[in-house]
Amino acid sequence: MTLLRAFRGLAGAGLAALLLTAGAGAQTPDPGPLSTQDRADLKRIETKVNGFRTLRTRFRQISPNGRIDRGDIFIQRPGQMRIQFDRRDLVLLTSRLWLIVIQGKHGEPQHFPLNATPAGILVRSEIRFDRDIRVTRVRRAGQQILVTVVRRESSHRGQMTLAFDRDTLDLSGWTVLDAQGELTQVFLSETQLDVALDPSLFALPAGRLPAPPGSDR
Repeated sequence: MTLLRAFRGLAGAGLAALLLTAGAGAQTPDPGPLSTQDRADLKRIETKVNGFRTLRTRFRQISPNGRIDRGDIFIQRPGQMRIQFDRRDLVLLTSRLWLIVIQGKHGEPQHFPLNATPAGILVRSEIRFDRDIRVTRVRRAGQQILVTVVRRESSHRGQMTLAFDRDTLDLSGWTVLDAQGELTQVFLSETQLDVALDPSLFALPAGRLPAPPGSDR
């Protein structure tokens, strides 16, 4: 199954906010120059985000079809994340290389290269907006700073807009616009930083993981 076909099968399950399609899409235009205030805000956000190692939060996700899902997100940086939905047997886990989707107790885990998903941005050891992430826009709306980013080597796969509280710089959610032009929104609440998380939350499913992306094995 190709990544594109797998994504289409999972989009109806509300996973568009973490999976970017491998299909062709419109190339994101080069951004205009960032202002002095933009660059200052990005530096402040980097300092805030890179200052914590663990995160626990509730989420509400609105999928392109209007479906609303809720659940919990746990992050242990670097590399580990668990997304658990409330009302269906659906869990997403990350390893250092993979986003792993598990549907149902007996479902076969599906693996997606972590660096091809927005989740790869959220769990990296250090977020830097001037490296492989390209900032295409910074804007301020009410009490939020909205930072739109793409991956430099794969901007055609879609874009992600991270929302930060203007005063505290806490991450309040994100939106993903995929290569097909469909928008998924995620809103965070009850966020706790640097809390102790049970290691079992990140236990990977039994069985051998695929070879690393790009490997000949």
